[in-house]
Amino acid sequence: MKKLYLSVFFMAWAVTTPYAQEKQRKVLLEQIAGLKVYINYAQEGYSIAKKGLGIAADLKKGELRLHTDYLSSLKSINPEIKKYSRLVEIIVLQWKLVENHKRVLGQLEQADLFHGSELAYIKRVFERLLDGCSKTMEELIAVTTDGQFVMKDDERIKRIDALYFTMKENYMFSQSFNKQAKILRLSRAKDNKDVQTSRGLHELIKE
Repeated sequence: MKKLYLSVFFMAWAVTTPYAQEKQRKVLLEQIAGLKVYINYAQEGYSIAKKGLGIAADLKKGELRLHTDYLSSLKSINPEIKKYSRLVEIIVLQWKLVENHKRVLGQLEQADLFHGSELAYIKRVFERLLDGCSKTMEELIAVTTDGQFVMKDDERIKRIDALYFTMKENYMFSQSFNKQAKILRLSRAKDNKDVQTSRGLHELIKE
């Protein structure tokens, strides 16, 4: 940004004739006005240069309005995006993850085969997982809500896809973790049953 100001300054300093100075003064003022517009957009997180708008010396109010409308449109959600199938898939994955979590945790607590510290660890894992899912859902809501992010349609789709894969990874991890917890629960239940059977046989032998 400093380079832009310096280039404008030296361009004005190099002109010496009154006519040229007056002409350059007008151009300079227009360029400074253009720079101010550019800075305002940049501060809001926009990049006019990347959109090919540049800082034209003959920037007109009509053009500014078109640019503003264009940038505002990037905050609006295309209705078709809200119909994107992966929106529903993300929600379904989260719902299944939460339901599986409640079911598995309930089974572990009911089985009474785990120590307090073990259950606490399992709960912490689930809590971190659910916290991550919650953040994913919050971003999904923001991406599909007007006025939250400045994005083109394809950028919103890419972000939704990324959120989908994040949720899918969380779901797959939860499935793997649930499976391991189930195997451990069944193994301990079997060991517990074997111990009880062994004690029963031992009592019979004693009799």
